[in-house]
Amino acid sequence: MNGRKRAAVKASTSIVHVPNQEALVLPCRILQLPRRTIYEILSRLPIKTLFQCRSVCKRFLCFISDPKFAKLQLSKSQVCILIKTLPLQNASKRLQLAHVEANGSTFEVSKLNFTPKSNLPTIDISHMNACNGLLCLVGSEKDYNIYVCNPILGEFITIQPPYKDRQRGSFWGLGYSAMMNQYKVLQSYYPAMDSSNRYAMAEIYTIGTGTWRSIGSAPIDTVALPFNAFLNGALHWFPCTPNGSEFIHRFDFDSEKFGTLPPPDHFRETDKKFTNYSRIGVLGGCLFMIYFTNSTRFDIWVMKDYGVKESWTKQFVIENLYPKQGSWDFYEPMVVLNNGEILMLFNNDAVVCYNQKRKNLRGTKFFRTRSQFDATAFTPSLVSLNNVAKGEQISRIQGTKDYDKLCTEEFQDCADCGALLVNPGCSFPAFGVPYGAVTYHANLYARNSENRCTACINRGVAPPKSFLTLWNM
Repeated sequence: MNGRKRAAVKASTSIVHVPNQEALVLPCRILQLPRRTIYEILSRLPIKTLFQCRSVCKRFLCFISDPKFAKLQLSKSQVCILIKTLPLQNASKRLQLAHVEANGSTFEVSKLNFTPKSNLPTIDISHMNACNGLLCLVGSEKDYNIYVCNPILGEFITIQPPYKDRQRGSFWGLGYSAMMNQYKVLQSYYPAMDSSNRYAMAEIYTIGTGTWRSIGSAPIDTVALPFNAFLNGALHWFPCTPNGSEFIHRFDFDSEKFGTLPPPDHFRETDKKFTNYSRIGVLGGCLFMIYFTNSTRFDIWVMKDYGVKESWTKQFVIENLYPKQGSWDFYEPMVVLNNGEILMLFNNDAVVCYNQKRKNLRGTKFFRTRSQFDATAFTPSLVSLNNVAKGEQISRIQGTKDYDKLCTEEFQDCADCGALLVNPGCSFPAFGVPYGAVTYHANLYARNSENRCTACINRGVAPPKSFLTLWNM
């Protein structure tokens, strides 16, 4: 055995035998790091890996169950693609979540399947959208309820409409109000089933209050939310009407009002007929709009400064369409990969990839559903409804109840050297962050300065070792 192998074996040994003394168990070296550093490391892991880390030891379980960690993890979690097949087949009663990363010219795809037995309250879903780590599912005509859930944790709440003797409208969606620190569900409805006066009303359900509130009239146009519709506290969409629209429509969850945003100047009056082929959404943290010049080309405009018409910039010109058949096709940008390529939804039955350097579109084999599918942007998170929906009746899928097993021991780090303190009189609560807030700041993980180890109290503190020094010990 060479020197490196002997050193590796020696480093991996966790029990050291001392003559005439009992065996001493040494802690894992990563646990000698300050908790803030450990949180930063864990928060960058994929959600599937995080659940595997929960089984490493009780301290890891406590770290990942800490609401502060959930807050940090959500702020760093990447947008994934969540799809639902159309129509749902008996063999495909699930939602599929895919996280795609580019590794040079190849892709690394990690998938999770959400099923009613493990993650979802129902499979009879007519619509879905997501916001800040939570997923909103609208039941079918047979199931009139709305479900807000975290499929990662298997938690959900059931929201019932206030009246059944009315017709559901065409608009709905889950959003988040940063001003009020609350999640809200919006829906439209027609007051009477047989009313000849077809005016639509809108109402808001604030999660945690258990009540609906009317907010006045709502758009009567059919609304289909884009892949990623939520930005700056508002949902954005194009109305699905034959006559088109001169504006981008929005609903602000802070003011609870409908409004509009101006499109680029190039979206002229004579080009309204292309609205049904146009798409809007959120890409790279900015609002975008697709403008079709003709059947062989489209432009992607990006609003660099939200709400400022003059900030619209033509970012991409897509000419080599996929496939090259000269007909009108539907394209919707979804995710920008780390190598700069853009994944796009193509005709609701395939995912294609646009290469900015080669300026061409090519097919991918990420999803093979054998039918068309809906897709929505979903950010996997550990946000718990126990914190978001206080006062609501929170249910948990049977298959995920074992995730509730949190450690009962109490851990905390020394405020100076970061060493483990035993039973410092502090415990960690369950999953989640208060009302889904995602703002991260430097004082988020400030430790209690009164909790110090005996060595630091008795003999002062040596200069702390860097992360790289500890990692290479």
